[in-house]
Amino acid sequence: MTQTETEPTTAVVPVVSQATMALFAQMAVGIPEADDGDAYENIVLQLLNADNPDDFNAPWETEAAERLAGKRLRIEGMSRRASDYVGGLGHYIVVKGVILDTGESFVWATGGIANVASLARLHFTGKLPAIVALVIADTPTANGFRPQHLKIHSLSVPK
Repeated sequence: MTQTETEPTTAVVPVVSQATMALFAQMAVGIPEADDGDAYENIVLQLLNADNPDDFNAPWETEAAERLAGKRLRIEGMSRRASDYVGGLGHYIVVKGVILDTGESFVWATGGIANVASLARLHFTGKLPAIVALVIADTPTANGFRPQHLKIHSLSVPK
């Protein structure tokens, strides 16, 4: 058996074809761009309403997905931001909604390809609010990521 060493490369391999990327761009362009002022407003409001250590730490919590996983969520709106993650779709989505079991509002950012594509389609087709559950794989990939997807429970009827 012959073994060949592979030279390391910085080449970026597209995750989807150009045609699929064009379709994604057509849908994603309608999602409003995130407003930095809105992000600061949310942080300050969270801190001004904080009652315990978890509340004070919440604006910097990076495990929002873990907290939301498996819960029934009503996605009410979203915005997009440019992503510098190499190999992705070029955007990530900031999702806003309500955890249905508790009535608690949530804000969650996702750049996962399946989530971003699903969210772009929901927004593009006017099917918000949507009731979903965030599913996170138990087993990580070889790169250490735990894939996510949205399980759709119900969609609004476009007006």
